[in-house]
Amino acid sequence: MIAKVAILFAALAAVHANVLLGGHGHLVNTGVSTSARTQDAFGNNAFGYTIKDGLGATNSRSEVGDGYGNRKGSYTITDIDGRARRVDYVADGHGFRASVKTNEPGTAASAPAAALINSPYAGPVAPVVNHVAPAASYAAPLAVAAPVAMVVSWSWWRPWFGIWIGSWQRSHPLNKVSPIFLISKWNNCCRPQFYE
Repeated sequence: MIAKVAILFAALAAVHANVLLGGHGHLVNTGVSTSARTQDAFGNNAFGYTIKDGLGATNSRSEVGDGYGNRKGSYTITDIDGRARRVDYVADGHGFRASVKTNEPGTAASAPAAALINSPYAGPVAPVVNHVAPAASYAAPLAVAAPVAMVVSWSWWRPWFGIWIGSWQRSHPLNKVSPIFLISKWNNCCRPQFYE
């Protein structure tokens, strides 16, 4: 019973802590969003959404498509500082085409330094090839390192059913194979006979 009363008082303290610690005491407006989607049996479809956040920024998108893969749509973005962008697009048998309308800085049509942007196409230009003699240090063939002898380390020998079993390791770091080989206990020459 005491535990239940303690939980009740803890819950009441948590509710009133918002007011005591300077809480706003009301819900925060996080924005509004709407969406819609339709589709029929022939592949025709349409969808769209609009989002407006609590600060006033908006973004939206809408698209209509048919069963042949053709698409037509647009999306808009408006920031709280007034920047806006609208992109209208079409995707069909002629490819993807988009038209952008915006008031963002640096996107106004201009002719910097009086350059003509729509100049006629002059055709391909042959590339310039400069022949340079290779340096002497690169012209000499590379030397090949001499092979390194393999170091074999033997482990202790233990008898097992009349056969001596040992293992060996190569010193090369890339080869971690450790095969088991058999040596007859009557043969004392320590020459391994690999088991296959």
